[in-house]
Amino acid sequence: SDILNKPYYWDLGEQTQQKAMTLLKNEDDILPLGKSKLKVYIENMDATVVQEYVEVVSSVSEANLAIVRLHTPWYPAESPNPYVKGFHHGDLNFKGKEKERLIKLLDRVPTVVDIYLDRPAVIPEIASKAKALIANYGASDRSVCEVLFGVARPLGKLPFELPSSMTAVEDQLTDVPYDSKDPLFEFGFGLSYSR
Repeated sequence: SDILNKPYYWDLGEQTQQKAMTLLKNEDDILPLGKSKLKVYIENMDATVVQEYVEVVSSVSEANLAIVRLHTPWYPAESPNPYVKGFHHGDLNFKGKEKERLIKLLDRVPTVVDIYLDRPAVIPEIASKAKALIANYGASDRSVCEVLFGVARPLGKLPFELPSSMTAVEDQLTDVPYDSKDPLFEFGFGLSYSR
């Protein structure tokens, strides 16, 4: 624990999280947000962290921007094996009321979506409606804010493709990588900030 608790290693971990983040969409070069007088509505983030960068408001109606953190969807496996239950299973797309709620939010206010990709996600509607879309592979709220507000730059590239539909996923061959039809984002995709 003497080695792991050194500030150097904590800082290195944060820097690595930030550099690994992958910018997938940046409509109108909205990112980096920089220092601004935005009023931001957040979901799935610690407000005390985000308030260090921007004013946080409690409702969408007060906001002129939203930042939402998501996880790739998954569904519990029906198995008595605890090892199997430890893995995420099932469809890769958002469904039902949660998807409807997200789409309504994206329609109401310009939104930056950060998604944790512990496996590929099927997010064509979210990607289409988000003002900006960025992927992380395990990042703290602080690391996400450092990238979104321009303190750090995202340098990551996708380690897998993001399929355009669950049908494309189901039609893939099990032993061939990167073969889904018309992927939403291809393997190795990643943008950078233009400013």
